[in-house]
Amino acid sequence: MKTCPNCGNQIADDAAFCNNCGVSVTVNQQAESAQATNPQPQVQPAPQPQPQPQPQQSYGQAPYQQPLVYSDPKDHTKEFDAQDIADNRIIALAAYLFGIIGVLIAFIAGTPFTRFHARNSLRISIAAIIILIPSIIPFLGWLVTGICAAILGVIKIVAIVWVCMGKAKELPIISDIGFLG
Repeated sequence: MKTCPNCGNQIADDAAFCNNCGVSVTVNQQAESAQATNPQPQVQPAPQPQPQPQPQQSYGQAPYQQPLVYSDPKDHTKEFDAQDIADNRIIALAAYLFGIIGVLIAFIAGTPFTRFHARNSLRISIAAIIILIPSIIPFLGWLVTGICAAILGVIKIVAIVWVCMGKAKELPIISDIGFLG
């Protein structure tokens, strides 16, 4: 067996080319016979590092990816007992529908689900008082107060829908305000 002078791979005696690197061995064979007549110290070439095999790509198919799981950081529904939610939806709904009296009813009920929605209803009431401040300014202040009141009404409707669905989510916009959050 001969060795390839380029890569050091062993090849058959009658092979004309190296199976590994493709170098012509017949030309190198004459050089080997010349080396045999003039003995010189043989230096084996350093083996070249072989590249790591790449995984086979399947063209036309997307690679596998983990499915994205979205969890809402403002959704606290999993923190409450399902039985507590089912039993106290009406009381939590009263907190939004009856204002301060509903908040008192929800706090008196004393369950974590009703307390959560009583706090949210209290935040809406405080925000309603705060949006009255610009109404002191004629025309432009009235416009700003009207727009803010409409936004607050939409937030209250969203909160009522969430209570009916049995969810405990923080209110949009209002929960982002520092002292109301």
